[in-house]
Formats: sequence, structure tokens, C-alpha cells
Amino acid sequence: MSFGSRLNAIGKWIPNGRRIVDVGTDHAYLPVLLVQEGKITGAIAVDIAEGPCAAAQRTVDLYGLGNIIEVRCGDGLSVVDPGEADVAAIAGMGGVTMIDILEKSKAVVESLERLVLQPMNGAELLRSWLLQHNWHLHAEDLIPEGDKLYEVIVAEKGQGEKQLDDVYYEVGPLLLAAHHPLLAQHIKRLMDRYASLLIAMDNSDDAKHSEKYQEFLRRKNKLEELYYENYSS
Repeated sequence: MSFGSRLNAIGKWIPNGRRIVDVGTDHAYLPVLLVQEGKITGAIAVDIAEGPCAAAQRTVDLYGLGNIIEVRCGDGLSVVDPGEADVAAIAGMGGVTMIDILEKSKAVVESLERLVLQPMNGAELLRSWLLQHNWHLHAEDLIPEGDKLYEVIVAEKGQGEKQLDDVYYEVGPLLLAAHHPLLAQHIKRLMDRYASLLIAMDNSDDAKHSEKYQEFLRRKNKLEELYYENYSS
């Protein structure tokens, strides 16, 4: 079976010899990949819907991995007990949903040593939440797939970094510090998003004079500043 670049990018941040819980597992491809690579000793594959759970079970059965990968149908980490996993991988959902999953299962989250997160949106909210809840950013990555860029955030237990401007949480402080090869494209996309929002709001006088408009404008200007600081030559 061929695995996509996103799964491989998530999988590379799972330390060797660990037990993982894969939330939003869909077809359980990530646990299968990690078992094939010999990286993990066990996995719990979780999905909230019966269809994906059934698909995950079929994949596990197909590869004969039922003794290593257990499929559980339920809401996030609610079907996991503290100590059953060392690392949680959560992918394919929004940052707000991820925060909700983490908030609902605090005892399980406390027992984990690492989180590997791939938010589809709301990455800035997720980064801020992590730093406020005694997680520090260990690594960040950008994964191109088709015409999209996906963010991967790796967090470990420890004192969170100091709070930064929200724009840095949108860009990713470690992506910025490392001058990631796809950083320019990433910042440009964020700039374009705010430009589109501002153009849409320009059609309404109320919207143009709102606090939200001013905040979007501030963020767009800050992103432009970051972009030209790093890519002016």
C-alpha cells in the first residue's frame, strides 16, 4: 500500500518503541505504516464514526495486525485510559476540534509524552492552547500535497514558551526560526487570506469600521512585514 506524504510526515515524528493513539484514524493507515516501519509497539486507532471504524478494522485485518492495533469507536481520547499510549497523533480536523478533544480528556493528555498534530485550520489557536497548558513546541513542518500546504505541530510536555503576537502563532514560530523552505509560500497564503477577507468586508460600511476589520488589517500588515523582512532580496 502506498501512503501519502502527509501520513509519512506525521509518522516521522513518532518516536521509536512507543505506543500510540491515532485519533481520526479513518482507515488506520498511520498505525499500519508505523508497524510496517517497526517504530511502534502498539496502537489504538480511534474514530468517532462507525463507517471509518469499520474501514479501519478491515485494514487491520487485511494486514493481520489485530494483535498490535486495536480499533476503538468513540469521541477523541474518551475511549482511551491514562497510560495506554505514550504519543497521540491527531490529524485531519480543525484546531478548535483538537483543542476540544484535548480539553475533554485531561487525564489522558497528562499521561502522554508527545502530541503530533496536523490541523486543517485554526493552527494559531492550537499553538496558543498548547503553550498555555504546559506543552512546548518541539517541531513544526509544512507538507505540500496537491495544491495545499498542511501544517504539522509536534508538542512535548514542559514549560510553554512565552506568549507571542497572534500572527506568530499563525505562521508558526519554529517554521519562522528555521526559515522553512516553504515558509514564503505559507506566509503568502496567509496574507492572501486576510486580503480576501478585507475585500469582502469593504462592501459594508459597518464591517469596515468594525474591530474585526482593524484586527484583520493589523494581521495582514504584520504578515507583510514578516514576509518582506525575510524575502526582500
